[in-house]
Amino acid sequence: MTESDILRLLETDYFDKILGFCCLRMNTREEAEDLAQDIVLELLKILRRGQTIDSLGAFCWRVSNNLFLKRLRQKKTGGTVYLPEDIVSSDSIEEEITRRETENLLRREIAFLSENYRKAVVLHYFDGKSVADIAGILRKSPGTVKWWLHDARNLLKEGIHTMREFGERSFRPENLVLSCQFFPGADGEPMSCAKRKSAQNILLAAYRQPLTIEELCTELGIAAPYIEDEVQYLTYNQLMRKVGADRYQTDFVILENPSSRMYDQITEACFPAFSDKLFAFLEDHRSLLTSPEYNPAGFSWERLLWVYIHMVTEFMTSRYKGAECHVITSDKVPERPNGGSWIALGFTDSSEPPERPPYSYEEWDGPVHRPSEYVQSFHHWWSGLDSNVFFDLPEGVFPLCGGILTGKTDSSTLSDDQKYLLSIALDKHLLVKDGDTFRPNYYSCKYDRLVKLAELTNTVYPQFKPHLDAAYKIITDTLVPDVPKHLMDQAANRLSNHLHIFITRSLHDAVGRGLLSVPTETDRNWLSLYAAEI
Repeated sequence: MTESDILRLLETDYFDKILGFCCLRMNTREEAEDLAQDIVLELLKILRRGQTIDSLGAFCWRVSNNLFLKRLRQKKTGGTVYLPEDIVSSDSIEEEITRRETENLLRREIAFLSENYRKAVVLHYFDGKSVADIAGILRKSPGTVKWWLHDARNLLKEGIHTMREFGERSFRPENLVLSCQFFPGADGEPMSCAKRKSAQNILLAAYRQPLTIEELCTELGIAAPYIEDEVQYLTYNQLMRKVGADRYQTDFVILENPSSRMYDQITEACFPAFSDKLFAFLEDHRSLLTSPEYNPAGFSWERLLWVYIHMVTEFMTSRYKGAECHVITSDKVPERPNGGSWIALGFTDSSEPPERPPYSYEEWDGPVHRPSEYVQSFHHWWSGLDSNVFFDLPEGVFPLCGGILTGKTDSSTLSDDQKYLLSIALDKHLLVKDGDTFRPNYYSCKYDRLVKLAELTNTVYPQFKPHLDAAYKIITDTLVPDVPKHLMDQAANRLSNHLHIFITRSLHDAVGRGLLSVPTETDRNWLSLYAAEI
């Protein structure tokens, strides 16, 4: 390595670390900068003498530590000491500091050893166990224990003489949001598995390539015992997979929220032609869709379109996903360790916010559904609708509401549990009390009517398919390059979600054309919700 190479590395990789080293050890920023300047000058002076540098990191560490100790010796008689009070009276401050620095470095490096090495070192050097004792405790042969101790000593020696470079996630963690398709586990897996920042950033760090425990420790700046625990938990819950003997990799698709440009391209390619065809189809069947068998609540046509646009478009996109996108269907989703069968979907957004109005049409928060209650809802942020109001509803609310509305359940003879569910339905405006009766504030009709509407939609599906083709090509061209190869088999389940722009864009167009009712505080959360009566 030439002198110019070393100088360039110092400037790009080490000057900031040297200043950080000084700031951690000095009382003021001014003193830290002064010490850092002395260190840099000393480094340059040594380089000018032509000294051979085998390891630039170790070289910087030695010079920095030596000048720091020299500064302490110079300050000894001046009454300023940068150490705890219990060692001020030591006969050899330099020896005491060197010992403490070495101990701190040793503890740090032990914390970053892998589990087998770390256990062997702690048992042997801290607990005083013999090799034979350790072999019995760890259920390994004495030869294996000797091998671990030998390798661990070499790793510790190397680590102590190296300025360990933590990854950016150690001080700038990212946010990862998990969702899923199909049926969550008993404790809300996979969403519950990544509530902690440590788990989120392990998954993000190991997304593009498998990493060892040590590499994850360095990237996150967290000791190995805690990383091992997180990785074991994530691997058990099948959010990570073990690759080879000692590496781990994230096992589901994580993508940033795409830029507005992708949605602009879809809009240019598919709209308003798609909306025109959709509104014409609905208008052609208006008399059927407003009849009592499809509209038992007697909603206005403008109110019904909120749900029919959602419903019919969802029928089309669901058919397209199954036929053209090669998605993993519900019958092929693996059963998970804690119950449920799901495919995890990861969302992260490190991009700059798009230059959009506050309620941009491409943002959505759905569809969300409860298969056991035959209910589906679509929430769109640009209309101020939030899916949390749907998830916050306790199980059993919709069956109770359906029973009351159809007369199958007598509201005057409810159990305590049923009375609680009814109070929730009234408080959240799912039902509206009208004298002694109740009327619904959401759309519902018999299941067989929804099946007939899906069959009716199938007859015009070929007219809409070219628009879906064009949109999906834009989506895959934009996002597939960011999907690791080992996840391509499940990528379609993540990518095809963006076809929901056909719902939000069509609703947005309908608002612009004055086709939809104006949301009110009592109905806005349930405008695009529909329930099937079995």
